[in-house]
Amino acid sequence: MVEISILLYVHNCENFLKESLHSLINQTFSDFEIFCIDDESDDDSLEILDSYSKKDARIRFVSIKYMGFSKAMNKAMSFVDGKYIYIMKPSTFLKFNALDILYNHAEKTESDIIFTDVNYQYENMYYNKSDSIYQIQQNISNQVFNYKELNNLIFSIDPSLENKFYRLKFIKNGELKFSEDLKYPEYLFFYNSLLSADKISYVQEFLFDYKKPFEFLKRDEIKIGNIFKEYDLILKKFSEINEFAVYKHYFLELKLSFFMREYSRIKEDYKENFFNIFRNDLIDTFLSGEFEDESIEFLSDFNRKIFEQILISENIYEFYLLRKNLFITTEFNNIINRKAFLKSVHN
Repeated sequence: MVEISILLYVHNCENFLKESLHSLINQTFSDFEIFCIDDESDDDSLEILDSYSKKDARIRFVSIKYMGFSKAMNKAMSFVDGKYIYIMKPSTFLKFNALDILYNHAEKTESDIIFTDVNYQYENMYYNKSDSIYQIQQNISNQVFNYKELNNLIFSIDPSLENKFYRLKFIKNGELKFSEDLKYPEYLFFYNSLLSADKISYVQEFLFDYKKPFEFLKRDEIKIGNIFKEYDLILKKFSEINEFAVYKHYFLELKLSFFMREYSRIKEDYKENFFNIFRNDLIDTFLSGEFEDESIEFLSDFNRKIFEQILISENIYEFYLLRKNLFITTEFNNIINRKAFLKSVHN
């Protein structure tokens, strides 16, 4: 048995696969296996896997008839037996010592889940997700915690797949799987695991780079019903553990985060219909009493602006103008702040 099992989902990713595999086989930590599932790629991905597996015995792969990410990963989890598991896509690249740091932290804290933040690169644009770590550092003194100690921070943790490290026994004992009914199931998987874990911890370092060109991000029409379904399933999980009433004022935060996640990824031709359906749903849910005025007070500054902009925009063009104006204002303020800082340093 190896210490870490890495599951790598592969589907038409020849542009990223070599760099991703290179970042894995050159880790300072060596006791791991890389199990790759090629989901019927029709580019050179399969040839790349074959070439690398001949160079490094830790790499195994199977090629299957296309079944999508969820089914492929659920199948792969039954093939591995490492003490820990890391699930990744080929556009994720690990820092050279990432597995070393995560393994030692997991052994020290006996955590079910470890998360860290991640650097994102889209074309020539870079940004990182450090808000969750910063807020938890400021509000939680314990190195190991559970979801109840997060309080209002429960929806501030980046729920993306690439910056999570799990104890495999925790995954298997909890029968945690990716929903095969959802097109993008990572959020539901994260919250199901978060609400089931006894021990959660974080590593205060950026250990992963996540890279994608914009054309990979832009999707065709997204059925908004799928998003509402994912959202409802997460709320159902809170109800099952009798926590719905405790967190009900934070669910608006989650719903708005879902909207912006998909709105930013959808192609321009489909944005207007997507926006109109979501706006009408948001108005209807408030009129029905699903959300109370108090829920607005619990919103982060970012989502409070989103909420206000959606309601006052009668069409997508007005929403676009409000978003653009906020972005310009924010950038201007950042420039002023940077100049003031540099001036103070100089003085």
